[in-house]
Amino acid sequence: MKKLTLAVLVFAVSLWWLKDSTISVPTNDVSFDYIIKYSGTGSSNELLPMLIALHGNGDKAKNFYDTTLDQMTVPARIVLIQGPLSHGRGNAWPWTPADFSLYGKALSEASELLALKYPTVGEPILMGFSGGAMMAYYQAAKYGDSYSYIFPVSGSLSEPLLGEGTLNTSAQVFAFHGKSDRVVSFSGGKNAVKILRANGARVQFTEFAGGHHGIFTDMKTEITQAIEQKIESL
Repeated sequence: MKKLTLAVLVFAVSLWWLKDSTISVPTNDVSFDYIIKYSGTGSSNELLPMLIALHGNGDKAKNFYDTTLDQMTVPARIVLIQGPLSHGRGNAWPWTPADFSLYGKALSEASELLALKYPTVGEPILMGFSGGAMMAYYQAAKYGDSYSYIFPVSGSLSEPLLGEGTLNTSAQVFAFHGKSDRVVSFSGGKNAVKILRANGARVQFTEFAGGHHGIFTDMKTEITQAIEQKIESL
């Protein structure tokens, strides 16, 4: 009897953990795994600004937090969403127009659901790096009204990836890209900004001398401070 009770308890706890770490989007049958971290004095039941963060391809959500967002000090709920595709030892974001269409719409709906699930101030802020920045640019072009601000770092965007359908560029975008980037070209980042501006988006583009991983080293403090400033404005 004790073994049965313990088994039921373990099962119940596992269901609770799964519920809190997966967000499902019913309209297109897509689910995203995620983890939550709290910066500053933020706590789980508190009404807080939400930062949704998308890691680079081949990475994991937890590692992205540990190497990129660990300097944040203002109170916020940081939701680190794991890429939906397997890639090497980690996960990745889409790179084909069909996958961008599927997962892009799902992510915007998941962001809205997360803001309803947790006590959230205003619309979420979205931040992405590399492959995650490509998705962040896509969100800025197609689903801007789901976010207050969007921060793509070392990403790109092209017209074919946007596909058909209407655009919504209402979120203000703060983009960062290294001029020595050998993974996602600097010109790719400038092209993303060009596309957004041509469609009415408000974009601030910051270039720096470093390479692809400057977000982890020379630009980490500046990007952190830029995000914190917008968090405090909500």
